[in-house]
Amino acid sequence: MDSMNKNLSQFFNVPVQPDSKPTAIAGGTFNNNNFQKDYELVQGNFKDLLNNGSIALESALKVATESDSPRAFEVVAILLKTLADLNNNVIDVHKKVKDTTAVKTEIKQTNNSVFLGSTTDLQNILNKDRSTNKIIDAEIVNNEPKQ
Repeated sequence: MDSMNKNLSQFFNVPVQPDSKPTAIAGGTFNNNNFQKDYELVQGNFKDLLNNGSIALESALKVATESDSPRAFEVVAILLKTLADLNNNVIDVHKKVKDTTAVKTEIKQTNNSVFLGSTTDLQNILNKDRSTNKIIDAEIVNNEPKQ
């Protein structure tokens, strides 16, 4: 291949271009700023498509009613289906953004836990106000005889 490139460059009297090797693109990192820009771009594109589709639908409907052609009504039906699909795509984009940016929390649930202790101990743990093991804060006073 190199010899053919050299021959062609000599024939056309242009400098030889070195073969460029494809570079690896780093990926796998999530950049919130780029994501937000891309989301806004996609959202704007969908809105533009819906607006243009609505204008086209009005025009196609006028043509269909004036011509009474079955093909014109078929075009209107296809355009209506396309606009409905676009609306569903807008909702899907919102769901995907919500799923992507949502904070995922894990709910840890314990089933079949067993308490080893007496019923008095359990009541003391559950209701500390009614606990029989009340702690009384006391201060030790030195009771030395006075002289």
